Amino acid sequence: MKRMILLLGLLSILYQPALAAEPVKIGAVFSKTGIAAVHNSPLIEMVELAVEEINNEGGLLGRPVRLIVLDNKSTPIGSKLAAEEAIRLGAVAVIGAHWSSHSLALAPILQKAGVPMISPGSTNPKVTRIGNCIFRVCFIDSFQGKAMAKFAYTDLNAKKAVVLKNIDEEYSVKLAEYFMKAYQQIGGTILLDGSYRGKAVDFSDVIQATAKLSPDVVYIPGYTRDSGLLIKQAVSMGVKATFLGGDAWDEIYKISGKAVDGSYQSAPWHPDVPFPKSLHLKKIYQQKFHMEIENMSAPLAYDAFMVLVDAVKRAGTLNPVKIRDAIAETRGLCSATGIISFDENGDPLDKEVIILKLDKGRQMYHKAMKP
Repeated sequence: MKRMILLLGLLSILYQPALAAEPVKIGAVFSKTGIAAVHNSPLIEMVELAVEEINNEGGLLGRPVRLIVLDNKSTPIGSKLAAEEAIRLGAVAVIGAHWSSHSLALAPILQKAGVPMISPGSTNPKVTRIGNCIFRVCFIDSFQGKAMAKFAYTDLNAKKAVVLKNIDEEYSVKLAEYFMKAYQQIGGTILLDGSYRGKAVDFSDVIQATAKLSPDVVYIPGYTRDSGLLIKQAVSMGVKATFLGGDAWDEIYKISGKAVDGSYQSAPWHPDVPFPKSLHLKKIYQQKFHMEIENMSAPLAYDAFMVLVDAVKRAGTLNPVKIRDAIAETRGLCSATGIISFDENGDPLDKEVIILKLDKGRQMYHKAMKP
């Protein structure tokens, strides 16, 4: 009997470390409060889904993953403070941020600390130029701006355009610049380079100026709220042009209503893309939430986490330097939004831009293209 008790005690001691293995801490910096919260919430959900999937499969290197979600409060300074908190808490890597203005504040802190960062959707080219620890899984603004310019001029036969940008967001300002440059290079005419403030609710001035010019298209590279409100007001004021937007028009129908029908936007993903990992993601999302994925940017957050998982497994260690090196060496990784291979800047190579047509309350797959 004593031998049996001793044996059980020994087995308990041997088994206990496995049960109490120290978790792998991974930071996730997104907006839980403030103007960007609605835009970021679906991405937080996707990272949490990815963590749950990995933990159900045994975790990372035999250890459970602990996700530390930090609120950047929709501001650059909040992003800086979140980065510092992630470092203080011992995160081996960070997923985020989503908005480019937030990542531009987040990245220098993590770069200095040597902590790898993977942004799901920060498309400003300057983000990954901050240093070799900074990566993204989305295409960059110069790529999608050029693609939409080509689509407008070639596919829509639009020769005259008005551009209306949110001057409070670098994402919008830079994407507008890239569109205008590419559009003019292929023969298009920019009738108006207009602007508005991000928190505006009345866009009468720029809408009146736009209506007088009778453009073929109006390019509005803003976020869901401001773009949706602007389009809704523009239609009510008689603007007849086709509206075009970027990848930040997530769930825009909730703001614009049917006013956005007939518009087009660039996007990183759509439920109809044929990638095997996309089919897998749709399946597990449906099983957990009993609904379809509505946000076209959200799968990028799932992919960002899975890029990290793949790198950690190949590195075989939780050393941030080794993880960074493994991320940089990512080649041909199948993801929900396409094949991911990183170039020397930490940007994905050759990811296609998905063009969506908005009609009858739905963002429908129109075509995939490269500029």
